Amino acid sequence: MGHKLRPTMGKPSLNSTSKFAVFDPPGFKQPAIDVNDEQSTPTPSKAAPGREKDRLTESTKASMSGNVKIGGDFTKTPNPQWLKDRDEVYKKVKERRTKEIEGKMNSPITVVMPDGTEKTACKDGSPFVSWKTTPYDVAVSISQGLADSVVVALITWSGDKIDYIADEVGDAAVDTMADAMEGQAEDEEAVNAINKPELWDMTRPLVGNVGRMEFLKFGDEKAKMVFWHSSAHMLGEALEHLYGGYLTIGPPVKSGFYYDMYVGSEVLTEEDYKKIDTEVSKQIIKKKQKFERMVVTKDEAMEMFKYNPFKSEIIRTKVPDGTRTTVYRCGDLIDLCRGPHVRHTGQVKSMKCINHSATQWLAKEGNDQLQRMYGVSFPDKAMMKVWEENREKARERDHRIIGEKQKL
Repeated sequence: MGHKLRPTMGKPSLNSTSKFAVFDPPGFKQPAIDVNDEQSTPTPSKAAPGREKDRLTESTKASMSGNVKIGGDFTKTPNPQWLKDRDEVYKKVKERRTKEIEGKMNSPITVVMPDGTEKTACKDGSPFVSWKTTPYDVAVSISQGLADSVVVALITWSGDKIDYIADEVGDAAVDTMADAMEGQAEDEEAVNAINKPELWDMTRPLVGNVGRMEFLKFGDEKAKMVFWHSSAHMLGEALEHLYGGYLTIGPPVKSGFYYDMYVGSEVLTEEDYKKIDTEVSKQIIKKKQKFERMVVTKDEAMEMFKYNPFKSEIIRTKVPDGTRTTVYRCGDLIDLCRGPHVRHTGQVKSMKCINHSATQWLAKEGNDQLQRMYGVSFPDKAMMKVWEENREKARERDHRIIGEKQKL
């Protein structure tokens, strides 16, 4: 490629959240970038004492270990053959899961909205039923405009779930994108408890009566993390298309999102930004690819990701034998993930690469070097314009401050 190898930026450590694994330099955490803030790119900021009690952003020390290079030889190959091979495995597994879902009990259900209104029927008058009706159906029964603007549903179940086994549908699975961590068990109990709010894909069938359903939009912090998590998957899809890179971890952070990938001795540079942005906008956003959740057994997951030594290692170490986990698909990207996600890639109206760096697998010196690409995205192009204007103002202010200091 003619790229010059760039040194790894500091010695990072692997942190994790209840949902995602996050690589950070020692003593630092990922910063926030607000559309109304002047910050421009995700540079490290000092971590505050204690831990944030936020399932999506809480950071603690991870326990996955091992100093070893597992990436092997790599040749840059756009749209590699393993994309098709992975898809074939996915299709076979989907046939099995579809038969399981078809056997589920379809019982009438009631959904209660925040104002106390009870909803029991779709827009066409057909009743809400378990294992078929989705939050999107509920939203459409109120307003198509509402349904199209929602990122994710926040659900509090009422009574027992119907014909539901948590292990069977992947809800009891260990999050493969987060390592063992302090407080994990407590969070998992909260998610699976009857009367605790749970983030739920807008297109995932409901499994019982809902005591309260809220529709969260991008302005809500939880929805923003879901939106940026979906954007990370879209970035990952572009990276697979353009480089054939082996994806590792791709979480949302308060400043946007990133994805790490293994490309051997190749490196990413600023020259790659436009190419990736174009792939996302022209091939991924434009096609409105659906995000599809599917449950897989450990063996199925190993077969699906056998081409990728990093995903294989995550599955091997994080998914107990004989259990199930979940994957999400958008376009031809299939990724280990617990979700939830937006309905389709077209909900992301504007997305761009904003920074890149190098890191190491498991943040351990001597392990395989990975390339990280950061991005930011919004559901409205005007929001991206505001973000860019704020970034430029911040740069100008920094230059003035530097100039004043130099005069001193």
